[in-house]
Amino acid sequence: MAMELPRVVFFGRTGSDAFQFFDLDLADWRGARILDCPGGPGSLVATARRHDVEAVAVDPLYALPSPEIELRCLEDLDLSLERTAQSDALRADFDLAAYRRSKLIALEEFLADRLAHPESYLTASLPNLPFDDGSFDLVVCGHLLFSYAPLADGGLFQQNCFDLGWHQAALVELLRVSRRQVRLYPAHTASRPTRLHPYVEPLIAQLREPWSSKLLNTEYDQGFEGITPMLLLERGRAD
Repeated sequence: MAMELPRVVFFGRTGSDAFQFFDLDLADWRGARILDCPGGPGSLVATARRHDVEAVAVDPLYALPSPEIELRCLEDLDLSLERTAQSDALRADFDLAAYRRSKLIALEEFLADRLAHPESYLTASLPNLPFDDGSFDLVVCGHLLFSYAPLADGGLFQQNCFDLGWHQAALVELLRVSRRQVRLYPAHTASRPTRLHPYVEPLIAQLREPWSSKLLNTEYDQGFEGITPMLLLERGRAD
């Protein structure tokens, strides 16, 4: 049985997890500016700050006060874990309890950093971001594109609100605000075993110079059988 979600779930990843599935070494980005879109209640920004890398996160739910964000995160985390447990998606050896704990750590770090640095967490959503062209060196987008495509196209939704047309518009916007790279994870289907998402090729086909693309395998363990690629889009370099 394929996993299906009734809405975009709102829980985050730790910075260390995010840097693993985006295949990032923060030492390579010192002095750069990073956008996490959508950031959710994750700790990428807080972790980057500890490594002297400037990062900003956007998410439509940042409009909520912190107590409501915390409640929504806990509800959505339990919803996601419940749906996952009901599907045939996970490997038998995957530690769901450890997975949940890491999301709670990310939430705790997010809430503390948002309180201390509210200017780093802005309310916004794709495909319209409140930034000038080329505002960031690197833009990362995790667990939105491809993940929330319609169920029939290998995503998590029965609705068509995140169809190919939306993905194309979202990618144009992510490229607009980046001056060096855009990284998208995951680039695989939500259906199992995972395979390259069918939207990847048409999104790559819409790229124009100076942008080029590359698929990178990751070692991030989501508990599923199959490939776990990340799509790297880079300005000014060939494949």
